[in-house]
This record gives sequence, C-alpha cells and structure tokens, in this order.
Amino acid sequence: IEFPNVPNPASMVIDGQDDDWAWFEQQYALEQEDFFDREIRSVAKSDFDFVIYTAWSPSPDNSWYMFARFHDDTLKVDNDDPLNWWKDDALQVTVDSDHSGGSIYGFTREELVNGQRLYARSLPSPGQELLLHGQAGFLDQHHDPYLKEFLWIMESPYFEVAWTIDPPGATHGSTGVTYTYEWKSAMWDVLGANLEESVRHIFGAGDIVHIGYRPLDADRPGNGRKHSMYVLGGHMDQDKHGDEMPDFVAVETSRPTPVEQGTWARIKQIFGR
Repeated sequence: IEFPNVPNPASMVIDGQDDDWAWFEQQYALEQEDFFDREIRSVAKSDFDFVIYTAWSPSPDNSWYMFARFHDDTLKVDNDDPLNWWKDDALQVTVDSDHSGGSIYGFTREELVNGQRLYARSLPSPGQELLLHGQAGFLDQHHDPYLKEFLWIMESPYFEVAWTIDPPGATHGSTGVTYTYEWKSAMWDVLGANLEESVRHIFGAGDIVHIGYRPLDADRPGNGRKHSMYVLGGHMDQDKHGDEMPDFVAVETSRPTPVEQGTWARIKQIFGR
C-alpha cells in the first residue's frame, strides 16, 4: 500500500476536517471495499462506510498524518472503561514502524517495545482517563492498571489529534451518524517510558512501515461487534504480530515545501536532536 508525502506540513491544521487534504490523490485512499470483515463476506455501505487517508512528512517535520471519515447507521458508545472500547464504535490502529515484525502483544513495564496500539473512540467522554485532549487513547487492553508511563507519546509535541461528529448532538443509539478522526503523530521504532529510552522513526521515500487499521462497528444488540474489518492482504492477528500488518510504502509525490532555518532550529530544540 503506497502512501504519499505531505507537500506542506505547515498548511495542515489538525481539526478533524479534511479541507487541508485537497492535495491528497484518491488513488492512495483506503475505502470500505479495500477491507474485509471478520465474519461476513460483504458489508453494506448503508450500514457502515468509511475512507482513510495516510501520509508522511520528511524531516524536520518527520510525522505520520491520518484522516478518517466514518458513516454509521447506528452509533454505539456505552463502554466508559477504555479496556472495553473494542465493544463500541472505534478505530483500532496497530503500528510496527521499524518493520521488524514479531509480537507487539503483552509487553511489560520493564520491556522496550517495537509496536504500539492506538484506539480512537467515535464519541469520547469529556475528561475520560487515558484520552488525549478528551479525544484518543493508547493502551494495551490486557493490562490493568494501565501502562501510563507509555502515554507520553500521546502528548504534544509528539501527537496532535482532533475529531468531529455530525449531527453534533449525536449520542449512543443515534442513527445516520458521521464522525471523523485526524491526527499528526511521531512513530516510534522502539518505545520506552521516556524520550531517552526510545527511538523515533525517520520517514523517507521508499520507507516501509507496518500499519494495521481496524475499523470497529459495534451496533449489534448486546456487547458484540457487528463488523471488525481489516485491510485486504492483512490478517486478523495484526493486533498481536507486526508480521501480520499490511506493508505501507512511503512515496514522494510532490516536492516538500522548504522549512525556514528558524523553524528547523526550534524543532531541533523541541526534540533534542
């Protein structure tokens, strides 16, 4: 799967809107028909439809950009415990940015890890624990208490995220709902409890990373998922093993906008590199 570079990172505003993605060519978009469902052969677009944009930027910005829009016939958000978000409408994303494969599952506080798992909930509760600005969370769902020392990667300047929902008053059980996610994020080849113990991924043309998108539509009666979807060519074990995630190949489709020297100096100061 090819994903393009952002021509001008300074023009990107992380607000959950796609008006700053006009440069993105649709050939790189992942749409519902590019995914398979865990349980059934075909998912009606009237039931659950979506599109996902993925992009990258070279140094000094050196970031992963993502925008996603979902259309859902019925919204389900009735699990406040982040360990149970998979039972609600959400987007799970797994990452193995150094493309080394292997397990990203069951890490401990004593280990450095080369894979991460992200959850973005369709309608987060204000002030809910493990949410970045009330919008997205990172956790290993099989650890309680949560591995909070790894949450620093979800904070500025390493992560920006925003979301929208329409209609604005939508809540659990609402029908005909559209929601979005947008983020700009660092990727980590090795993740530790702080920057000094971690290795940030460096993007460049031809770079190959593992990314596993998994849209979750959970409006089946009771607590079960209705749809759990994976990129064609991927595997249902992508949330456990890097080898099972699809390959994303970074392509340079436009010449990046030069960064002023003053901006470069500030970025070096922020990241200490």
